[in-house]
Amino acid sequence: MWGDEITLRLFMDAVAFVDGLDEVWQAEWKRLEARGAFTSLGVHGAFAKILPNYRDDGAAVASIYAGIAWRLGWLTVDRTLPADDLWRLRDEAIRWSARDRDLDEVLAELGAPSVLLGGSNPRYPKTLAYAANGATGLICLHFASTYDWNTTQPQSESRPVLLAIRHDDGAFMDSSTFTPTGTAYR
Repeated sequence: MWGDEITLRLFMDAVAFVDGLDEVWQAEWKRLEARGAFTSLGVHGAFAKILPNYRDDGAAVASIYAGIAWRLGWLTVDRTLPADDLWRLRDEAIRWSARDRDLDEVLAELGAPSVLLGGSNPRYPKTLAYAANGATGLICLHFASTYDWNTTQPQSESRPVLLAIRHDDGAFMDSSTFTPTGTAYR
């Protein structure tokens, strides 16, 4: 809302300084770079590598920073899932991503997210992040809008479609499971 990825980074720099966690914050940066989740273009560049045709409005990038904030205790979430449900979602991501799902279907299955990244307008991309107490990572579901901004023809109210389910473990390129639509964006 206030200035893309650099604003998130500067804010978290300041929070780390105030909390006396500069070294921990630097370790998180090294972890991002080691995982391939940060390029010369930032986290945005890493997403551009795995989803080159996805036009992120900042929600996907913000999910990476939200994961760090969750691990460092800086993020207060709206709700948490039981740890077993979070791990089941992660373990079943391949089965769950075998077909396209829209936002309403995902919300009906999983309930409200721990954190909504992106606006509530159904025509914009968004990321739903789910957290569990005691879990160090978030499970993030990335959605793209199917609304065509380049047409003057009337369109039905379309819901965002799931592209990928991502977790914070391992190499960035391997941490996402893509739906058929997500594969088309690749």
